[in-house]
Amino acid sequence: MTVPGNLSSPLLATAADGAAAAAGPIKSLRFNDDDSAYLSKTFSSTGSQKKFTWAAWVKRCGGFGTRQVLFGNCSSGFNENYIGFDTNNEIRYSDYDYSVYANLKTSASFRDPSAWYHIVLAVDTTAATSSDRVEIYVNGVNITNFDTEVYPAQNRNSNITHSVGEHRIGRASNNDPYPADVYMADMHFIDGAALDPTSFGAFDDNGVWQSAAYSGTYGTNGFHLLDFANESTV
Repeated sequence: MTVPGNLSSPLLATAADGAAAAAGPIKSLRFNDDDSAYLSKTFSSTGSQKKFTWAAWVKRCGGFGTRQVLFGNCSSGFNENYIGFDTNNEIRYSDYDYSVYANLKTSASFRDPSAWYHIVLAVDTTAATSSDRVEIYVNGVNITNFDTEVYPAQNRNSNITHSVGEHRIGRASNNDPYPADVYMADMHFIDGAALDPTSFGAFDDNGVWQSAAYSGTYGTNGFHLLDFANESTV
């Protein structure tokens, strides 16, 4: 993993009027699928499981046409809960525990190696309407067109935020690694709330989605990672 210099737009720009204060200069972390590097943590207690939000800026480097896991809790090929890219370069959210409980694949493909994508996954299985239980946003826009669209049952517990299993960034399980080949920056995981992108950014006067500082809480197992100003902590 390498840490490049400070990022240019969109991460350094000021958010639109009314948004939170600009996040300021941050650095990204390179995940290289050739060496399968990743970050991991096993939570000491179980969090909400029914409500969570994951958000990060992602820039693809390679591995197009392969499955790549950005974040999830995947103990094996039979127990996978993750957000990432699938084989047709679409964004995929999967909740699979010997059976498919949720599976969403966007109709759009994301394969521009020069673009930074701000991806937000918001899950709330308590929602009465099935399509409200999983929301995916890219650069501030709610994705509504899916090639595959299976939503979790109401009040289903997700494997994410569970104390059993290692949560990983940039890789799935040892048996089925699906390593990511991306830069990632300004990653947030919110345990106990399903948030929309306005918690993390806003459109500027030119209609371009920009990063802004998050001012909310993180819950039991939440975190903010990938502002690597201090490279010794990587």
